[in-house]
Amino acid sequence: MGGGAAVWGGFSSFFSIWQVCILQISPFFIAFIVGIYLATVGKKADPEIRRWLLIPCITYGIGFSVFYSLLIASGLNISRPLIHNIGLLRVVSGIIILFVGLYILLVNRISFLGKIHTPLLLSTLSLLIGVTFALVYSPCITPMLSDIMGIASQRNTAVEGWYMAFWYGLGVSIALCMTSVALILFAGRQEIVLRNANLIKNICGIILLILAVMNITGLMRHYKAFVLGFVL
Repeated sequence: MGGGAAVWGGFSSFFSIWQVCILQISPFFIAFIVGIYLATVGKKADPEIRRWLLIPCITYGIGFSVFYSLLIASGLNISRPLIHNIGLLRVVSGIIILFVGLYILLVNRISFLGKIHTPLLLSTLSLLIGVTFALVYSPCITPMLSDIMGIASQRNTAVEGWYMAFWYGLGVSIALCMTSVALILFAGRQEIVLRNANLIKNICGIILLILAVMNITGLMRHYKAFVLGFVL
């Protein structure tokens, strides 16, 4: 199994029955990317907004794939502290997501936030969202991921397993980003969306706040159980 096959495995899982499992993170990423898009509408021309979204998608994919693969590669020494402290890391992730949700809610209300609303900041926030989503996500074990986990759990093949898990996670990220950008390109042309851009942006921020609260309080496990109930 090579990196290309792993990318395809992750990408195709997004458009299969395993999408039900990815619902743990996909609605919240869509809320994030739509929120930052609508926070930018009216400030920049459409072509520039699209460039603003491209780099955040890339940084999200990097952050998600690196930490997703580290959590899969249990045979690596560096992965053990992450796995051992996953409960605490999910609480910290919730706090980070809380601040990102507040940013989306307040960016058009506080002049200071409006001034720092730049592609660099959005890319940094996307990187953090990628890392936090990898930490809060409990992946369904697809046949390919099962093989990867078997390789990654052994010390002598852990690096190879991490490599394949990275590309698998990147495939999931690519599919999620493509879907989100396609949704933005479609919805961004709808008059009703543009007319209610601020309201929709605020709803996106609130959705992220809900995710944050679920992780901080431990309620996320109930949401995961609900979602996973559709495939188990």
